[in-house]
Amino acid sequence: MTVYKRQEVQTLLKSVERGETSPVYLFFGERYLCQEVVNDLVCRLLPDEASRLSSLKTIDGDQEEVGATVNMLKTYSLFGGRQVFRVMDSQILYSKVVAGALWDKARKAWGGKEPKKAFRYLAQMLALGDLAPADWEKEEMAGCAPGRWQELFGFAKPEDLSWVQEACAAGENISAAAAPKSDGGELLMAALEAGIPGGNILILAAEAADKRKKLFKYLEKNCVVVDLSVDTGASSAARKDQEGLLKDIVQQSLSKFGKKMEPRVVAVLLERVGFHPVAVAMEAEKLALSVGEAETVTMDDLNGMVGRTREEALYELNEAFGNHDLAASLTITGRLRENGVHPLIVVAGLRNFLRKLLLVRAIIEQPGSAYSEGVSYAAFQKGILPQLQEMLGPQQKVLAGHPFAVYKSFQQGEKFTLSALKKGRTALLEAEYRLKGSGLPEYLVLDDFLFSALQIPERKRQAAISG
Repeated sequence: MTVYKRQEVQTLLKSVERGETSPVYLFFGERYLCQEVVNDLVCRLLPDEASRLSSLKTIDGDQEEVGATVNMLKTYSLFGGRQVFRVMDSQILYSKVVAGALWDKARKAWGGKEPKKAFRYLAQMLALGDLAPADWEKEEMAGCAPGRWQELFGFAKPEDLSWVQEACAAGENISAAAAPKSDGGELLMAALEAGIPGGNILILAAEAADKRKKLFKYLEKNCVVVDLSVDTGASSAARKDQEGLLKDIVQQSLSKFGKKMEPRVVAVLLERVGFHPVAVAMEAEKLALSVGEAETVTMDDLNGMVGRTREEALYELNEAFGNHDLAASLTITGRLRENGVHPLIVVAGLRNFLRKLLLVRAIIEQPGSAYSEGVSYAAFQKGILPQLQEMLGPQQKVLAGHPFAVYKSFQQGEKFTLSALKKGRTALLEAEYRLKGSGLPEYLVLDDFLFSALQIPERKRQAAISG
């Protein structure tokens, strides 16, 4: 039927208001946008709030059994009228793009002593490589070459695979409902081809969708597909796309309260928050509420709510993290929480800081590196820094800037092993994923990351054991 882009959502909603509906709506892309647009669509498909309670069935994609969803879609309503089935975080169009996230969730579930959940995520990931849990040992996956692993699942082979065989064995007696959803698309297409009750509508919302799948092509041809993707790259075109989306979110958030914002204030707000749609929406709403009866949000209002104190606190957090100071890091995140700073903003700052520490640590361990731990600032400034710049090039960002700032970065890099920093980046990615979809208390997720990342460095712990 029709494929809509993000900018055409209002056209779609107006067509629904005119009574033009589709048996299936597929939304994929930015998670925040999917949630918002799906809510708008549901309100138009079921405008009566009272009937919405009985006519709307929401299904968690993480727990979905595709066969059960299809059976409901084929069933007539007991009370007559329209039925809407909303599947959030749908996995029916998963591809290797999300295999790494499934692996992380499986490992987390196994570590949390949830074998059924771990098996389920593993089964989904293996299905993306056209494998089943029973194939793990048969295919000798634990010993397969990194290149083969990358080919199957689209992400680098993890170091620790010791738990997987046990997790697969633990899933042997789990019902078929926990098995991979490889046939889910075929089931849905068969049901649609055979015909479903005219009042039944299925809404699928997913962060990722493989456009090569038969189901995607079928929905693209016969139903409604809405592409809510946002270019997350660093090119000028990508930044323009991100900025346009965030400006729309600010405008929509303020309009709910009858407010507007000075143009220059919008630019500063987006600069301070970054590309975090959920955080931008929350900050805009807080600003709208903070100005009281005033109609326009000014720079003074912004500085009062999202001011430089936040940037200073984020800088202090980086300093505390770099100094391996867990107590100070927890204190600062507590202050940020009290000031209403969204955790995704904190994650973004820590991500950039970890990237810098990784580069510094890699330089320290570079063969032939002139740097030695414990060197004085004078020796670093006059001898070591020029040698490093000559060896790696003065354009290397971590070697640019004021020499003392570079020296301080190297001092912080001494406190971490390369392995610990790599694990820290993985743990931060897991924390970001949980912040976006787990439903756990947000700052509890952040504190958990700090505890895991700021343990005693491996080399110091080994020295303490041997000593």
